[in-house]
Amino acid sequence: MPYCNLMLHCGAHAVPRRELTSVATPPATKTWQPIPHDTFCRHVESQLPNYGLTVVQEAHALTHDATRYFGLIQVQNGCSHPDFSWVLGLRNSHDKTLPAGLVAGSQVFVCDNLAFSGEVQVSRKHTSFIMRDLPMLVGEALERLLGLFRTQDQRVDRYKAVRLSDVKAHDLTVRALDSNVI
Repeated sequence: MPYCNLMLHCGAHAVPRRELTSVATPPATKTWQPIPHDTFCRHVESQLPNYGLTVVQEAHALTHDATRYFGLIQVQNGCSHPDFSWVLGLRNSHDKTLPAGLVAGSQVFVCDNLAFSGEVQVSRKHTSFIMRDLPMLVGEALERLLGLFRTQDQRVDRYKAVRLSDVKAHDLTVRALDSNVI
């Protein structure tokens, strides 16, 4: 996946999406309500059409005897951008180590060492009302994400419209280097 940063180096292994359905979910307790990895992933994907988004690519991984899930979903809104991509990162656990989480943006990083970042981030502990609250949290994240994407699309289009001579491009690059920007 060219734009997805799913880093697996701490024991996780990539799995096909269909394997998520076979992961057993432990029974709930009075205060802890685990959700199946596949249910979490399907729930996020089921809301995408409400925001005009479709899945382009996805990557999934499991670790710690499948008790921890990490995933990335590359999405688009009807047009593909050759220079950047929109990505959703997901994570979930059945061993009480992680809340169900979603990150989103064009700079998303998900790692099995628990690094989890993006321009938009929401999470929810696995307590009694997680399934009640999850639709609202995912919806809020996707709304914020669409606002960021619109701004980013416009900015990239403006950047592309600017023509620079080789001399000007060289000057800007050297200035950026001198200023420690790059």
